[in-house]
Amino acid sequence: MNYKSGNLNELIFSKNKLFSRLFLFCALSFFIAVPGAIARQPTPFELEAIRKETRVVFLNFLQLWQEERYFELYKYGKKHSTDQISIEEFATRMVELDWVPVGLKTGKEPEISYRYLTLLYVNAAIVFRHKSIFDLQFTKQQSFLLL
Repeated sequence: MNYKSGNLNELIFSKNKLFSRLFLFCALSFFIAVPGAIARQPTPFELEAIRKETRVVFLNFLQLWQEERYFELYKYGKKHSTDQISIEEFATRMVELDWVPVGLKTGKEPEISYRYLTLLYVNAAIVFRHKSIFDLQFTKQQSFLLL
């Protein structure tokens, strides 16, 4: 086979170019396909199970707050928050508050929103009462982030 050195160089260059394009295409295909497989959305059955469990956890959280059991409530805090404030400081701040939750607004269920893989938001209308003046109450719509 008689190849001129110029033709041989062009042939090698074109093969390298083809190989690099093929490699780039495969890599892009892999990175496009993998996140879709990893970040799948939960099925309706899984969503319902998540909502039920979230509701139980949220109502337990609300009950601890109502009963002013702040040392147990502290455990629901994010690690970042618990690193910044001690359990004693948290309990002291909570005791100093004038308002405590009575419960959820009658007839209004908390709305649970699923976001991504680890974020849940609970939107609820909570009735608060004054610690000293029991007849004084108000309702406030609040959003809670559960991780």
